[in-house]
Amino acid sequence: MATSAADRSEELTAQGILANARAMAPAIAARSGEIEALRRLPADLVADLRAAGFFRMGRSRAKGGPQMSLPQHLEVIEVLAEADPSVGWCVKIGTDSGIIAELLPPSASARLLPHPDMVTAGQFTAGRGRLQRVEGGYILNGRFPFGSGITHADAVMSGAMLFDESGAPVVAASGLPETRLAFCRADELVIEDTWHTHGLRGSGSTHYRAEDLFIPEEQALRIDATLFQGREALYSSGFNWVTTMAAVPLGTARRALDEAKALIAERMGGIPPQPLSKLSHVQEAIAEAETRYGAARAFLYAAANDFWAELEQGTPAVETRGRLALANVNSFRMAAEVTRQLFDLIGANVIFEGSPLERLARDALTLNQHMIIARPALATYGAMMLGEGHPSPLY
Repeated sequence: MATSAADRSEELTAQGILANARAMAPAIAARSGEIEALRRLPADLVADLRAAGFFRMGRSRAKGGPQMSLPQHLEVIEVLAEADPSVGWCVKIGTDSGIIAELLPPSASARLLPHPDMVTAGQFTAGRGRLQRVEGGYILNGRFPFGSGITHADAVMSGAMLFDESGAPVVAASGLPETRLAFCRADELVIEDTWHTHGLRGSGSTHYRAEDLFIPEEQALRIDATLFQGREALYSSGFNWVTTMAAVPLGTARRALDEAKALIAERMGGIPPQPLSKLSHVQEAIAEAETRYGAARAFLYAAANDFWAELEQGTPAVETRGRLALANVNSFRMAAEVTRQLFDLIGANVIFEGSPLERLARDALTLNQHMIIARPALATYGAMMLGEGHPSPLY
């Protein structure tokens, strides 16, 4: 359906893009085995995702996009993740293009991301890259993990530490190393085939390398508070960049619940055998799982709506930002807990490759390893609930 959607830009509103996600979901779900086996998204599916408008969700109206709000982003990504978590994850990563296109200097944005349906990939942690200053810019070297979606990306961002012309590290006034987010075309990098993983196999989150790559000054973005000042709501906080990932575990958990309920409806158990749906322990397990999922989803959307409402008026309160960070963490942890609970409930019937519930449990556990929701980050989010600001300008 989506191959012609690029020619119908008037339909690529927030409502139209969400409708496209719902329409495409069954076909995407049917290809989950293929996506996992390929360890990346198939090229024809990527073309359909582009044409359906998913990668332009963050594009400003001035640049031909729908400029969707954070809650609207969440809803579309959740629908796609319910169809296939790897697709949801890649769309989350790729739709950051719109935000990036606004944050980059206009000339760099026009050069790297000229079209609304272009895709970014990469990651912004700085420990793996080295940017050495030269005339007109920097030389980038490094080997970077977790390049989700890089196999179909147009532009790539890589966090790196800054070094001066003599090779000495540049230290900021805070005493911390200076870092930049370096942007380049995807075809300027060496992409490695390293993504052999427990879960989220179809995301293509493989390693990539930069080898003596020249990065113009205007393609090395400094992430600080000034970057977001004076911009419209979608581009005035790095939280819009970070929090969309929470929709992926939500969709994963919802799909797992539906898959488990379908299996329960057709199976017998107990002594003497009776429908699984009549067994009290099965009923209680589903009740608990639905409650956990529903509570996590309600928390995320309530926190996102509150954050967005305050963002449209100015700077959200630190406690509002803290709740959104905690809702993000909670979504990931809920999905890992719910899929494991359902996996245990159904038992040996879902241990075989090809079982959707087996795959979803692996996907949820893999999602739960993300550094942003790791335990060390939790204390920082708790401090936000006590009125202390987050040290990262993205928050």
